[in-house]
Amino acid sequence: MKTMTSLKTLSALAIVSALAMSGVASAATGEVTFQNLNTSTAATYSTVGTMEAATYANAQPKPDTSVPHGASDSYTVINPASTLSNPIHVRYKIGSKQCVFHSSFSGTPNASGQIIPNWTKTYDASGGAICTVTITYTAPFSSFDWKVTFTMK
Repeated sequence: MKTMTSLKTLSALAIVSALAMSGVASAATGEVTFQNLNTSTAATYSTVGTMEAATYANAQPKPDTSVPHGASDSYTVINPASTLSNPIHVRYKIGSKQCVFHSSFSGTPNASGQIIPNWTKTYDASGGAICTVTITYTAPFSSFDWKVTFTMK
């Protein structure tokens, strides 16, 4: 019996170690930096819809509701519901200009169980806004964390 218990313990440890090494054991953290490149007006953060509300709920610290011109705001977003996806959806306005930014991590297990990571970045601009999204860091085959910078002018 003692041998069977030891084997079960070793098997459990091996599984936990394999999951940790493959990135499945923890959710990817998205580190967001928003930069307001406008020279005279603050940018306002707001949420519309469930995806933006979920991003706000999962952000720490919470995004500032107003980012002064020439300033930036940083926060992290972790999806507690999944270790294989972390979508980030945020919206900023400067007057009639608006940028809706999107970035995400998704992981797909291959045949051997290894996670194949994918990071995305997009934006929707309106009202003459100039928006950019840059993924500045990714951590493949470990935590899958990433850093993304959203800029607006």
